[in-house]
Amino acid sequence: MATPKTPLILIADDDPNVLKALKFHLESWGCRVALAIDKGQLYRELDREPASVLLLDVRFGEHDGVEVLRDLVSKSPNLVIIMMTAYGTIDSAVAAMKLGATDYLTKPPDLNRLKVLIGDAIAKATATASAAEKVRSTSKSTAGPPGTEAPKGPLIVGNGPAIQRLRTLIASVAPTDATVLILGESGTGKEVAARSIHAQSRRKDAPFIALNMAALPRELVESTLFGHEKGAFTGADQPQQGSVEAADQGTLFLDEIGEMDVGLQSKLLRFLQERTFQRVGSSKERSVDVRIIAATNRDPHEQVRKGQLREDLYYRLNVVPLILPPLRDRREDIGKLAEHFLARVAARYGRAFDGFSPEALHALSQYDWPGNIRQLENMVERLGIFSTGPIIGLDAIPPEILNPSSAPYQPISSMSTPSDSIPVASDLTPGSEGDEPLRPIDQIEKQAIEDALRRSRGNVREAARTLGLGQATVYRKIKRYGIHLG
Repeated sequence: MATPKTPLILIADDDPNVLKALKFHLESWGCRVALAIDKGQLYRELDREPASVLLLDVRFGEHDGVEVLRDLVSKSPNLVIIMMTAYGTIDSAVAAMKLGATDYLTKPPDLNRLKVLIGDAIAKATATASAAEKVRSTSKSTAGPPGTEAPKGPLIVGNGPAIQRLRTLIASVAPTDATVLILGESGTGKEVAARSIHAQSRRKDAPFIALNMAALPRELVESTLFGHEKGAFTGADQPQQGSVEAADQGTLFLDEIGEMDVGLQSKLLRFLQERTFQRVGSSKERSVDVRIIAATNRDPHEQVRKGQLREDLYYRLNVVPLILPPLRDRREDIGKLAEHFLARVAARYGRAFDGFSPEALHALSQYDWPGNIRQLENMVERLGIFSTGPIIGLDAIPPEILNPSSAPYQPISSMSTPSDSIPVASDLTPGSEGDEPLRPIDQIEKQAIEDALRRSRGNVREAARTLGLGQATVYRKIKRYGIHLG
């Protein structure tokens, strides 16, 4: 039975029958539910009591649910949003998730998948609230002298020299409107740094829109950036605002900028120079006031040399470069990061931990972490899930971390190749018993995705985590292989 302390789930759909059916199922699972049949009621409900989870229809009456999503992501960053549609396509799922949706659900929903998604969403919302409370408590207990204020924005964990320099640089560049290029290996926290810049800028109350250029299908990049008009291409049945318009007065973060098609780089360059653009299918010039932060995990000079990155675009982006250090160069912060991630795991799964033993922390600090912070976070989550005691000791640390030279290891978070292929391992050697004919990589990849989806009961986010891929990548491969989500 739901209690007042149970997280509130808000359902926003213009179909009364859908609202009634979803309310019935969610309440039978012990959830507290509020309903909104139009945009006005949605905002009134959110003002009356902030919800933890929102089920939002893509076709929301007279309003575009994706536009509502953009607005809510900027106004309520802790709200977990799951998009719903009877007209769903994988392309729109990718677009919605890049704007901040947690997952995507087709109607009528599979009840098993809906239940898993709701459970995950409530866990995420609870973990976010717990982490925020912990940050507030820590801030009160470590407050500096009167008149001093802790830096605003996402938490950049660590006190080593490299991180202190990074904080100083961010504090210097944030109040300006200068374009920033963040360089660093995969998993070093480039988006966290970008969000920190935004949070300390004059634009902090305006939207922060993040786009991963490597995760967008090539044919969707231009319309995702600049929007499109009705009839601009097949499936464009209504005008659509692009990310540059959604980020007006705020910040647009372009991650993995080096993966952008060279043919489209000229249009981005023109936008950077003039801050004007045209929607796909329109000749009308539009202008916005947007700050650009870009990032790449590749060497931009090498990409320029190979013709993969326009030289003039590189110089336009590289006004203020920020280089994020790899985790192996900031070993003094590994323990703090591990404890930070363990606290998040505890909140997410309702577990209680007293931390790591000194021996375990020493072992973690000696490893090179080729996948950087993301790999450490994944490892700590795995340790937290399988831990049987309040202290995570040395015996819990996997052998590939303790003895990397004797147990070659490729972290799950860094296995993606430039083509986003799924890593496949086998202990079969040529001529061994049980040899099987080699299968095409597409068949193996499709099978791996289907297996991961089956184990996660259709939860794409969980399947992506299992595979070590981004959610958008998994959605694209689901579309490519024609996999039915159920």
